[in-house]
Amino acid sequence: MDKRIFAITATFFIFSGIFPGSAVSARDCAELYVKLTCHTCHGPEGRGMVRTETKEKYSLKKKEMYRQLIREGMPIEKVKLLKPLYKKKFRSKEKYIQALEELIGKESTAQYLDIIIKVSGRIYYHKGDLIPGFETYPRHAGNQKIYLFQQMKDILEKKRTNGNSEAMRGIQPYIENNKITDDDLMCIAEYLSNVKIEK
Repeated sequence: MDKRIFAITATFFIFSGIFPGSAVSARDCAELYVKLTCHTCHGPEGRGMVRTETKEKYSLKKKEMYRQLIREGMPIEKVKLLKPLYKKKFRSKEKYIQALEELIGKESTAQYLDIIIKVSGRIYYHKGDLIPGFETYPRHAGNQKIYLFQQMKDILEKKRTNGNSEAMRGIQPYIENNKITDDDLMCIAEYLSNVKIEK
């Protein structure tokens, strides 16, 4: 075959995505990260297994809470004005404060807010908090590509056995059955290295 014809044909295949040597897109690397179940331990985009929202609750659902407000130093007349909130639940601090302001005014709300929140508020977790059980799994987003690639190689080849290495080796059968290559691992490493870290 004429070399020029081969070169033209190869170029066509490369750019059309048919030729085996074609470049892998960032989207393909992200999909591979998910297919290998990496996200189940290291979180979406390698950001860690963290809460995606804040879970909180504010409620004056017990009469004892009203008595406690008085003990904490809030005037009885102000506490009585909060009776319409009895047993109501608020899922955000902003809406709760708005309800307080409607009953006792902005000035009194600001003055006694710390006491009211102390008695009636509960925060289960904040957005960005690590999910219990995943504290020791590293966040890979934004790390150096070569570092990430080498970590994967060392774990899969059992050169590294510390930490949660054994958990990652659980995907070894999938890697072998689907013929995952070093290029695929490098693809994941490059994808994670390009994830922007939120300051």
